[in-house]
Amino acid sequence: MINNREIKLINSLKRKKNRIEEGLFVVEGEKNIEELLQSSFQILDIYATNNWDSEIEHHKISEKDLGRVSSLSTPNKVIALVKIPKQESINTNITSIVIDGVNDPGNLGTIIRTANWFGINQVICSNNSVDKFNAKTIMASMGSIFKTDVFYTDLKIYLKESKLPIYGALLEGDSIYDTSFNDPSILLLGSESHGISIDLIPAITHKTTIPGSGSIESLNLGVSTAIYCSEFFKQNSI
Repeated sequence: MINNREIKLINSLKRKKNRIEEGLFVVEGEKNIEELLQSSFQILDIYATNNWDSEIEHHKISEKDLGRVSSLSTPNKVIALVKIPKQESINTNITSIVIDGVNDPGNLGTIIRTANWFGINQVICSNNSVDKFNAKTIMASMGSIFKTDVFYTDLKIYLKESKLPIYGALLEGDSIYDTSFNDPSILLLGSESHGISIDLIPAITHKTTIPGSGSIESLNLGVSTAIYCSEFFKQNSI
């Protein structure tokens, strides 16, 4: 059974500061745990209720205690403590989604899931972006966090040094449907509220936009990323 010290530890990991200090993050839910078990991530402990149907070694946890540590409104059978892996080097020679200032953990999780769906194996975020090990990010990724490399770096330096074409998502630019996307390349998108930072604009080699006829100012960042990835995939999958 889970003890009070373990409950306190798991709850503390809801904060980024504590995740960094402990070198641990939390994974919840059957789908995410299933993907976790197939990955190279190192699991410290798994806690599960009696109705979790698995032969994987784990500690028992009551429904009540699961509710005490879960970040979900409806806790889902199983929760795991996982070690944060050391960040590897960014691969500068492959197609990457680059995100400037994503603040919403659900959006980042959706972007990671979208990248995985379209076979893009690397997502690069600005240093001021939300933590990839935020519980909401992990849930929204639906296990893709364990299959997709996600990095944080100074985008101004990274983009300046990149040798790949950089397609920037702007309100004004060539339609993505009239743009030829090279592979490999960089798909650069900014936050919904501020867009791509002004100091990153000079690095863009292809200014592009998603054409539309509505009256709203912008699309959801996760949706915009999916549209860019879809067009990129369409052009480069043959």
